[in-house]
Amino acid sequence: MKNIVFLIVSILFISCGQDSNLLDGKVTNAEGKPIDNVLVQVMGTDLNSKTDGDGYYRINTKERGDELIFTHPQYKMMRIQVGDQTEISVELTEKKDLKPKK
Repeated sequence: MKNIVFLIVSILFISCGQDSNLLDGKVTNAEGKPIDNVLVQVMGTDLNSKTDGDGYYRINTKERGDELIFTHPQYKMMRIQVGDQTEISVELTEKKDLKPKK
């Protein structure tokens, strides 16, 4: 009986693990400098991560067809399709100063 329960639990863990995809990457600016505190989010979910001081992030997505959204107050938002990739590094573009000229 214990063997059957163990087998069922093992199958459940294996099947749940197949729905995830671990992604790593780095976020930089146009000069190649890392950007920290960029929010990296899986579109349509509450799965998210933030970049560290060196611009690196790691996020676990549910499916390989997901789209990542990169946001930071000083940079333009970027959307990237995940596909079969396991590493996605991006270069964000700074927002232009939109104050009206006098």
